[in-house]
Amino acid sequence: MSQMLRAQNPPNISATGNQFFCGEAPMPIVTDISISNGDGMLDVVYVQIATGYTLGNDILFLDGVHPNITASWSIGEGQLTLTGPATYQEFEDAIRDVRYQTSESNFTSDKFFSINLGEANYLPATGHYYFYISDLGITWQEAKDAAEAQTYFGLQGYLATITTEEEAQLTGEQTDGTGWIGGTDQGNEGVWRWDTGPEEGQVFWNGAANGSSPDGMFAFWNTGEPNNIGQEGEHYAHITDPSIGILGSWNDLPITGEIDANSPYHPKGYIVEF
Repeated sequence: MSQMLRAQNPPNISATGNQFFCGEAPMPIVTDISISNGDGMLDVVYVQIATGYTLGNDILFLDGVHPNITASWSIGEGQLTLTGPATYQEFEDAIRDVRYQTSESNFTSDKFFSINLGEANYLPATGHYYFYISDLGITWQEAKDAAEAQTYFGLQGYLATITTEEEAQLTGEQTDGTGWIGGTDQGNEGVWRWDTGPEEGQVFWNGAANGSSPDGMFAFWNTGEPNNIGQEGEHYAHITDPSIGILGSWNDLPITGEIDANSPYHPKGYIVEF
């Protein structure tokens, strides 16, 4: 089932920590942290390597003693979950003790960390939140309507528009599952537009698999996609199942996806962007 994300009088978080990593020892991700507003208690905080994550090399872990907080690392998402319940002060102390470590020796990009007081993933490069919602068999139109019915800390939701490489990594490689995003060529075959959010109407791809992105727009189709196969055609964008082709890439599907629940092309959910 879809789920609504709402918050009343949400807590605020402020952090600093712009630092250089020398690679010699685990490094704290923040130099200062403050959580305010709300009722003074939290159930969970998520700390994620939101940009520049290298799976298998990078890791976050909780150092020190924090009796009311447990830590769990997800290698697939690049995310450390700090679970309470605990006071703001206890979570602040724990976040100060979160350490970053890597076996990577040749850095090709900066690492950006997000600290989230809700389940959505925050991407510093866009200032947006992203949330994967599992909903087996949901159609593209149902996903679009469900996304637009949601809010997160007062922000309006919409079916995600993936316009940068950083967004593609966070929503495709570092998410819980695959699902619908806001692209379609239903109005004009081969002219792929974003149909949701601030980018509504923006063309990001022209043609089939051998097509191209206009004016430097971003697209991340899987090998051989989009291909518009089948009697009814395929007019809606979907993040590909990880068992097929390029991890986190896109394919085109009919509005219902593949009906067979055992197929990797059967819809598993959707990505909401706030």
